[in-house]
Amino acid sequence: MKNFSDRQRGHLLTLVVFLGALALYIPTLAPGLLWGGGDFATFQLKAYLLEIDLPSGIFGHPLWVILAHPFTWLPIRDVAWRANLASAVFAALALVLLFLTARRLTSSLSASLLATAALAVSHTFWTYAVMAKVYSLNALLLIACIYLLIRWGEKRTGGYLSAFAFLYGLSLFNHLVMATVAAGFLVYIAIQIWHRRREPGLWRQLAVAALAGLVGLSPYLFLLFRTGTTGEALNTVIGFLRGLGYGFARPAAFLLGIGAGIALLLYQFPVTSLVGFAGLRQTFRQARPEAWMLGLAALGNVLFLLAATDPRTGGEYWWNLHYYLQTYVIFALWIAVGFAFLWPRLSSRKEWTMATIGLTIVLPVALYASAPLIARPFLSNVPGFRPLYGRDNLTYVLSPWKHQETGARKLGESILDVLPENSVLFADYSIWAVIRYLQVVEHARPDVELVKLPGPSDQVSLILQYKDSPSLFLADTYRYYDIEGIQRHFAIVPWGPIYQLVPK
Repeated sequence: MKNFSDRQRGHLLTLVVFLGALALYIPTLAPGLLWGGGDFATFQLKAYLLEIDLPSGIFGHPLWVILAHPFTWLPIRDVAWRANLASAVFAALALVLLFLTARRLTSSLSASLLATAALAVSHTFWTYAVMAKVYSLNALLLIACIYLLIRWGEKRTGGYLSAFAFLYGLSLFNHLVMATVAAGFLVYIAIQIWHRRREPGLWRQLAVAALAGLVGLSPYLFLLFRTGTTGEALNTVIGFLRGLGYGFARPAAFLLGIGAGIALLLYQFPVTSLVGFAGLRQTFRQARPEAWMLGLAALGNVLFLLAATDPRTGGEYWWNLHYYLQTYVIFALWIAVGFAFLWPRLSSRKEWTMATIGLTIVLPVALYASAPLIARPFLSNVPGFRPLYGRDNLTYVLSPWKHQETGARKLGESILDVLPENSVLFADYSIWAVIRYLQVVEHARPDVELVKLPGPSDQVSLILQYKDSPSLFLADTYRYYDIEGIQRHFAIVPWGPIYQLVPK
């Protein structure tokens, strides 16, 4: 690339980043239908049906559904795989913008590439790049907002600020967790306003940007009021504040949250975490406004996760750790700054350069491959993680690739194969989402009536409404089912992979 200008090299490397990301994610993409417990089967179906106006409202993550829907038109593989592909493309685009943002911060192609590669192979980012879920799009929206703000700070052109405001407003249409970075963005804008307070046209820029932000926010507000989910949104905010109080009032919970966050960060970036912390310090030395923006954005996300140590905020803390993905995106920028600071020494010898590349890219992949093998002698399953057909939970949780996850389709099809005509199947959410996908998308067994069971306390009364039906079946006997209550009225008899309910 010696004959290319810096600009041409940058364009070429941007293309390399995008194609390289797809070359990593498409071969490791989940091959199709996934379990519903993580909402994956539900999102695969939502993308197909373009379901955006349900009682779940904004909690159905409508922006992802809208943007993933065109992928379901592709003439390759099945609908579920195409929905998974949408996440891979969003992740690849996020990496492109991370690379471009890192270049703005460091002016170093090498440091920017290394940081981009570090995020690309990080566990959580990779995991949500290969399954149908909203988080790779969330990463794309976050890094796009950061990029636009930095460009506005450099160029002082109102178009960048307006584009940021519109995109940030729209990002809440994808996921409310984007609200956690608001303080960082506001402080950066305030710093820029103070430095440029005497510039003509500044207040006009701000007014236009405010209008653009309102336009971007309008779909969120429309769906919020149309579906009547304003109370749920308010409860989310209240739960966050209450959760913070819970964590600070209970040092053990607070320390658990901090410890888990640090452990997971080290799992994402085994060695480059040291580079990232060096970059954090260096950012405050050389780019103070950007340092405050990134630092406060990351802190808001961390505080949100610490609030989740309160079990009243939404279940066990461990099931919320994927929300740290926003912090990992920001941390990758600090890795870029750290590498730019260290690169003169790391590149002085070829051996050090190769070692740096290996520790950045190869070591995390080796760690994810070996972690299930290391854990298996001590654990038969991930604590609290539901055993499901065809899924090795240790590999599923500890390794980000999902190209061997075929169990959901196999079990779903085997259940439908053994059901007699005109049966009624009662299923918990995980299995219900899989069967519903097969019935709606692939028109499998329309004669079977599929009933989603609520929580265990309300199951028996619902099942008894179907007592006169000749063929009643239960999908599983896991702890999500009120087996004791059901057995007071029915004998639970094994029937292939499921259970027949025989009235007593």
